[in-house]
Amino acid sequence: MDVLRVVLKDALCRPCNSGWLGGMVEKPAARLLAPMAVDRQPRTLDAADQRLAAFWAAKTVFLLELALRQMHPGQREVEGYAASDVELAWMRTHNEPHWRTMVWLGCYDCEKSKPVCYEPSSAVLPTADGFPVVGHLATFTLGYVVFQVFSVDFLAAEQHQAKIWNTHVPASLSKHLVRIWPKQLVTPDVSWPMQQFASDEWRRIVTWDGVLRPGGLNG
Repeated sequence: MDVLRVVLKDALCRPCNSGWLGGMVEKPAARLLAPMAVDRQPRTLDAADQRLAAFWAAKTVFLLELALRQMHPGQREVEGYAASDVELAWMRTHNEPHWRTMVWLGCYDCEKSKPVCYEPSSAVLPTADGFPVVGHLATFTLGYVVFQVFSVDFLAAEQHQAKIWNTHVPASLSKHLVRIWPKQLVTPDVSWPMQQFASDEWRRIVTWDGVLRPGGLNG
């Protein structure tokens, strides 16, 4: 994607770009996701597939947000989550998102004309000491595949004893979106595609059927 080339050129070192992200993340993720995204090819994702897809989705959200901040500084009403150095180091060390990150997977009718859509919203977490800890829910598509990624500064969340954000989507979306991260003690397989979102249902996804306010989410 052109928007990511700006980031990869200016913000990532060569070993991370060509080694870690290239060989260890992008290539395996492409083998998994490309048939789904391009041809809507059915796939059963086991625990390892879900971990890989969640990791790829989380790092892609970080890069999309960084690219858009570079390309359109100050032009968006709501900016998404800017990953801290600590969080990037965590992902680099563990090859998975932090456990406070949440990732959902779904299917979206891109009509083969909308390769990538992206929209972030803010989400304030209640804390024990009342200090506001702001996370973000980012929705993005890759062809027919839709991801939603909730991200938060996990150091701040732990320091202020923030509550865990919403772990379940509304009942009306339970057949559309399946949570694939954090990992569970026993992770059931996920069959994709699940019930598909129509091309005109983008607002349903972003707002969780109106439960969440676009641009400023309730925890």
